[in-house]
Amino acid sequence: MLCVLAAEASLSHARLPGGNGALRGTPLRIAELTSGSGLIGLHLLRIERNSTLLGLDVDASAAAIASGNADMLSLSRRARFARADLRSRNAESLLVRERPKLVVCNPPYIPEPPGENLAVEAGAGADGTSYIMRALELARIVKPSALALSWCSLSDPESVVQEAERKGYRLNSLFVAVIADGEYSGGVENYLRSLNSAFLNDSPETLRAVAPDGAASFAYLLMAGEFSRKNAGLERREFHASDYVRMICSRFARRGVASLTSIDAPFPVRAWLLDRWDEVRLRASLHGPVSQTADEAA
Repeated sequence: MLCVLAAEASLSHARLPGGNGALRGTPLRIAELTSGSGLIGLHLLRIERNSTLLGLDVDASAAAIASGNADMLSLSRRARFARADLRSRNAESLLVRERPKLVVCNPPYIPEPPGENLAVEAGAGADGTSYIMRALELARIVKPSALALSWCSLSDPESVVQEAERKGYRLNSLFVAVIADGEYSGGVENYLRSLNSAFLNDSPETLRAVAPDGAASFAYLLMAGEFSRKNAGLERREFHASDYVRMICSRFARRGVASLTSIDAPFPVRAWLLDRWDEVRLRASLHGPVSQTADEAA
């Protein structure tokens, strides 16, 4: 959801008048990396009626599911999905040929302990940044006008934004949600607590807020950012967005959910709390109404 918000916000930068963005009225080429079901890219196609989408995912079944979703939404003529590992030359070649003006990436982000491999949809190397850093390297090569990226406070959040800045992109706005540990993050809790680059909070107040059922061990921040290319020679920023991202995460680690009631940053920051009940409601809305209760089924 956060990456959808960042992607919507990035559309204006993908079509900057007089810049390197696509001219208004011309098809906007979009690439979704680690595309999964294609949720974000297909959502953008419904907003940008003349746009086209290339989705890349290492999982062959994901490409098939995304293609099926495109068919269901009558978007298959403007969307194509392919199996490609972001770290491969194949992925690079596909993107170079596509020349997207907007790149979206909502990648796996859970740090993996040495010698342990998490599921493909979760694990992202020792610090949780392997996919997002590769996405930024591909952005340096392809040079889209705008990026919509997601990461989390467990996966070296400061370095993610620093790398984006080094690759020529500035953070324009940030979307943040507090959530409780889940199936994958909770399974590597001890390892996460050993990392200086992982920021989490386990205060009673925060745990009560994110998990009224008492089932959480810690909470952390999901983050999504909307980035645009810097204008060479015209950039006069007197701050580094990465410093503020670190400040947001470190304050959350110290003070918990209360730290998000007031965030002081020189760019827009929107913050939400997603508790267990919100997760249940989201799952229900995604899977549709249940036709009968368990008692009726019995």
